[in-house]
Amino acid sequence: MSELGGRRAPALHGVGDGAQGSADRAAGAAGGGFAPSALSFRSVLFDEVSSTNDEIKRAIDAGEAEGLVVRALRQSGGYGRQGRVWTSPEGGLYCSLLLRPQVTPIALPTLSLVVGMAVRRAVAALVDAPTAGAVRIKWPNDVVVDRDILHDARACAVGLDPAAQNHGHERFSDPNSAAFLQNTSSPVSASLKHRAQPRFCARGDADGTSSDAFASFSKLCGISCEAQGGGVCVGVGVNVAPPAERPDVGGKNEAAYVLDLAPEADFALGGASRAIDRVFDEFLAAFASLYGRWQRDGFAPLLDEYNAWASLTDREVTIEGRDGSPIAAGAVVCVDACGRLVLRSRDGTEIPIASGEAHVR
Repeated sequence: MSELGGRRAPALHGVGDGAQGSADRAAGAAGGGFAPSALSFRSVLFDEVSSTNDEIKRAIDAGEAEGLVVRALRQSGGYGRQGRVWTSPEGGLYCSLLLRPQVTPIALPTLSLVVGMAVRRAVAALVDAPTAGAVRIKWPNDVVVDRDILHDARACAVGLDPAAQNHGHERFSDPNSAAFLQNTSSPVSASLKHRAQPRFCARGDADGTSSDAFASFSKLCGISCEAQGGGVCVGVGVNVAPPAERPDVGGKNEAAYVLDLAPEADFALGGASRAIDRVFDEFLAAFASLYGRWQRDGFAPLLDEYNAWASLTDREVTIEGRDGSPIAAGAVVCVDACGRLVLRSRDGTEIPIASGEAHVR
């Protein structure tokens, strides 16, 4: 392929040694169950494009083979699922993949779930184990950080009782917040104080549960999957490095950043560019392994892992359609082998939901 989006493209190149090493580790850790994929990536990086998705869709129409990955430092017109606009300033991982999966049409809706699993694996590989436990997959197309789990994990790390941090009607979900740091003089908290910023505190009932208006999730990644001709365009946007001025969103749709999860890790000390490259390498390695098994065996063998890290299980949710109208409501039971979110209604009936937006009540 000589051109992308009407501009001469830089030379295509394969993923780096870091990604190959990660792929080897993933295959070894998975044992015989996860066979390595034959998928080979060719990546191209732009300073700025309108949308990496648009570049991939043009490549699909031009007959480009599976495995092309387009990255950009910035997007001027990025968009995600259902055409929602993505804000894409420098500091994030913005990439799109060209895939030509050999699966039946009924299996395609589970592809976005597989991508979410790959992003979660990538981030979990870069942070410590307690923090990794807070990185969750939100059906159908997001990866989030559960601030309550993160708070409890970091409270335990500095020798505090997590339950004791629920003061009356407030739960300070961000362990970097000034209120959290004032409660301890441990070496760990001291190392965090220079980075402490007042941030949103999830307010809930006296038992520590979040109110309807403020769910305990911060969004780390958004995913889109679009069928185009004989291929699929997968778009991935991961918040890696926080901006100098963080937007005040009043607690809703708050962003999470990889560097906030591991500010003192080796990969983070090399700056935003190095951190983005590491997240990219880990993501491609994780996705190659998962994609190979998904094509061969379907989504069912991946269910246990997906549900183990699902963010909505046991929560009361409302499902809304594209126009915002309610479709169903109930407690989340699990995600099934077809990729549907299974709800249990008040009368005990289980309702499988194939599409829609899930909002925690």
